[in-house]
Amino acid sequence: MELSLSYICAHLDILNVYKRIPFCKLHIDLMDGHFVPRLGVYPEIIDILKEKTGAFIEVHCMITSNNNAWKDVLNSKADIIFAQYESFHSENHVAKFLKQDSRLNLAFKPLYNFKDISDRVKDFHKKNVLLMNYNPGILNQEGFYNLDTLKNTDINITLDGGINFDIAEKFKNNKFMTLVVGTKLLFNENYSKNLNRLKKYGNR
Repeated sequence: MELSLSYICAHLDILNVYKRIPFCKLHIDLMDGHFVPRLGVYPEIIDILKEKTGAFIEVHCMITSNNNAWKDVLNSKADIIFAQYESFHSENHVAKFLKQDSRLNLAFKPLYNFKDISDRVKDFHKKNVLLMNYNPGILNQEGFYNLDTLKNTDINITLDGGINFDIAEKFKNNKFMTLVVGTKLLFNENYSKNLNRLKKYGNR
């Protein structure tokens, strides 16, 4: 298991947090207010954080497939880029878009069972996927996936939304899993305690 610090949760404190747990990846959400009901950060932050940290950076693009921001994203130093599957109008459109850059992979809203997602990802000859465990912009949700169905997989999964320490313990020995570190795992009233608990995952 790997951990990926959510920039949108840490925001201005991201550099201080990363210094404390530098074994983490960095997770950046780009949102355009159309595909999802919130706004994210500007694409330039990708290279700013890359220069300042040298971290592995994953970018989740919850933006329409024809958004002008894609040019900046694809020209950035992101290590992996997740494009939202639901933003495309056909399977051919998905395939054509993914061929632009080997870093491009797919992200899925919580609308499908994992077997269907896994089969679809493999159809596009990809080995990575981001699963949104929550619908974006909606508060007080329950996680969508039966997490036991994600244990036996041969594709790399980034799981985003509602990640807590119970989930971290469940997947701590799973080499295919990356968990996005957000409000339930770190950025809450137990921040200092949570930070110390997270450090043990870097010492494995």
